[in-house]
Amino acid sequence: MNYLFGFGLPFALVLLLILFLRGKKSEPVVYDEMQTAVRGTAYKYSTITGVLSGFIAAFLVDQDLLPVDGSFAMMSVCLLMIAVYTVYMVMKGVYFGISGHWKKWTALILVIGLCNMITAVLRICEDGLPEKKLTIINIPVMTGAVFIIIAAAVLIQKAREKRSEDS
Repeated sequence: MNYLFGFGLPFALVLLLILFLRGKKSEPVVYDEMQTAVRGTAYKYSTITGVLSGFIAAFLVDQDLLPVDGSFAMMSVCLLMIAVYTVYMVMKGVYFGISGHWKKWTALILVIGLCNMITAVLRICEDGLPEKKLTIINIPVMTGAVFIIIAAAVLIQKAREKRSEDS
């Protein structure tokens, strides 16, 4: 029951917030040929990253060389794939939905990341680490890190775009 409120309630609130921020106009996102090619490359890099990091994580967890259990490692691989895909798309200028209102979406992504990190740190401080390993309960650490990395990538890309416009 505690997990329902710990995950379900924030998920529902974020979903409602996203629906509210999208507004009433729902225009489909259309990609040109260059953006479609970038998406394909991002999928390719994400898949390669997932396969390689999955093998590496499986080996390291099996050898007990990482302070994580298998569920945390698996979720970390998934979140790494999402981060690779999204950061590649952002750095290539293909923003799939945040292109029009990048400040609003970046702020939302950053808030979600910070909330996850705060939740993770407070949970670890309160409960400690069972068996001295990160478990699936501690996944907000990775989720928060991924969201903060994505927000940082957007800010870096926008700074690069502004610098190139000024030159």
